[in-house]
Parts: sequence; structure tokens; C-alpha cells
Amino acid sequence: MQKTINPIVKWAQRKDNIFLTVEVRDLKDEKVELTSTSLKFSANAEGVNYAFEINFFAEVIVEESKWTNYGVNVRFILSKKDQAASYWTRLIKETHKLQYLQVDWTKYIDEDDEAEEGGKGLEDWNANNFQGFDGQGQPDEDDEEEQEQEQEEQEQTQEEQQEQAEPQKGQEEAQNQ
Repeated sequence: MQKTINPIVKWAQRKDNIFLTVEVRDLKDEKVELTSTSLKFSANAEGVNYAFEINFFAEVIVEESKWTNYGVNVRFILSKKDQAASYWTRLIKETHKLQYLQVDWTKYIDEDDEAEEGGKGLEDWNANNFQGFDGQGQPDEDDEEEQEQEQEEQEQTQEEQQEQAEPQKGQEEAQNQ
């Protein structure tokens, strides 16, 4: 029987978002369940099952939240529901400490310093590289279709530009001779 353990989960926040990083390499078969008040996560790597459940200090917006597996870790961007409120005093609802939960000091800033240092530690956290929580955290099929359609349109535009450039190039060559 495989052993199940809690992975190290690091967290940081800004006024509008919570950033979580699950610090385990090569996680596979991720199962992610996000509600407005909790996150359940499980995955496996090298014969070990990893799992945790967090009940949030306050609510998040599921539809605006995203996650992705980078191979070296799994990252979450969770959108806070009450963005006008001050920073959360802690990540979890419970007052006891979870041993696997740590502050991500590389992203930490004081609430007062957010205007000056808001991007600290978030340089490689491009939300466009993350997927939404539609259907158990899998990418939305509509999003994939839209991306394919956009790519086809870009390719078609490039082809049209090349076709337009070829006659102009021929005319320029004729003028130069």
C-alpha cells in the first residue's frame, strides 16, 4: 500500500490574490477540488501519494482562480472574493498550525508596501500559463478550441502577409535592375 503524506505548501498574498506553491517535483495524476471556502489536492510522484486539504480564512472566487503543474512544482493563483478587505491574517480558517504550510518569503511583502513591491517574487507567475477550475481543474474545452482558432487565424494572416510581400518584392527587384 502506498504511503500518503502532506507536501510542503508555500503561500503568499496580495490584496486581490493568494499564491500557493506545492513543493514536490514530477507530480502526476493531480486531483484538484476548489470551492469558495476550501482546496483539496492529491497527486503522486515516485510511488508516494501527496494530499492536503485547506479551509480558507476567507472566500475565494473559483471562476477567477487558476492552477498549473510546472513539473518542479504545482502553482495556484486564487482570487480573493473580498478584494477591498485588508490582507488575510492567515491562510487557513483554523487557528492551529499545519506543519506542511509555510509562508513563501520570496514573495512576501507587507500590506503597506504592495504599491511599491507588488510584483516581488511573481516574475514567472504569468496567469495566462495557468488553467481554470472548470470540471475538476482540467482546461476548458472551449478555451482549447479558442486557442486553436486563434493560432489558425494567426497562421492564415502570416500566409496572407507573405503572399502580399512576394509581388512587392518582385516589383522592388525589377526597379533595382
